[in-house]
Amino acid sequence: MKMVFCMMVLLISLASGSPVIRAQSFAALGSSQGTKTSNAVQLTSFLRQPLPGHAVAQGKPSTYNADTLYQYIDGGADIYLLYDFKTLLHEEFKSGTNELTVDLYDMGTGDDAFGIYSSERSPNYKFLSIGAEGYRATGILNFLAGQYYVKLSGSGLTTDKLLDEFARLLSSRIGGSRVIPPLLLRLPHQDRVPHSEQYIKKDPLGHAFLAPAYIVSYAQGREQMKLVVSVANDGPAAKARAEQFAKHFKQSGESASAPEFGENGMRGSNSFEGHVISRTRGRYLIAVFNPGQTGAGILQAATRSLP
Repeated sequence: MKMVFCMMVLLISLASGSPVIRAQSFAALGSSQGTKTSNAVQLTSFLRQPLPGHAVAQGKPSTYNADTLYQYIDGGADIYLLYDFKTLLHEEFKSGTNELTVDLYDMGTGDDAFGIYSSERSPNYKFLSIGAEGYRATGILNFLAGQYYVKLSGSGLTTDKLLDEFARLLSSRIGGSRVIPPLLLRLPHQDRVPHSEQYIKKDPLGHAFLAPAYIVSYAQGREQMKLVVSVANDGPAAKARAEQFAKHFKQSGESASAPEFGENGMRGSNSFEGHVISRTRGRYLIAVFNPGQTGAGILQAATRSLP
């Protein structure tokens, strides 16, 4: 009797079309399909009425998961999957003479959302204070908010204004973290190239053993260098990465112990990656590529900034 009653409640809930009840019902089933449906319901709630410019949806929204994303962005799906993409909600709207497309990517974590966002931006873009960070160009506005990467595009006489209003409303509804990953905030800010931060989840700089890693560019005069912080599970794992790093440079060029830099200090070079200096601290392997005269200072400042 109890099972029959539960099934009746589930069927009534589905028939009612209530997104909240539907999400709870599928979650109770404990299936992967329930999780996907719950994600889609959450994304749909961000686009509830009222919307800027009295925008009206043009048909039903489309949702994609890791198995179907290629159907929407055939040539670009792979990089999203590298960051463990979860769900995409795609919906089109019309506001007066303006047409607008909204793509809401749920990446699962803030780091993964930042990773895909940072892979598609350029330091030369026009940046905005929306969510954790946003940028715009003619007819597009993309921004980062918590675990979500939001991409807006449109056309029409007042599209840019509409995109801005949509972005600010969505950022407010999403809420959550409005900063880039905390580790990147810790790293030295002096001489940092603005908007150069990256999170590489797999194969940073072509080295699988460095994954995952955070990367920041620094510039002083004509010198431009790249700081890489590779995150291991613990101290011994970081030391193993340092040994593999040194082995790589020894095989491809040259490497030598550099105790003046600290734990597992090393300097190396090869013909395609140039010069590098590195060391470990706790679970981190820290390296500076193309260090020049100021790289050692950046290496030590980054080391001090890490927990």
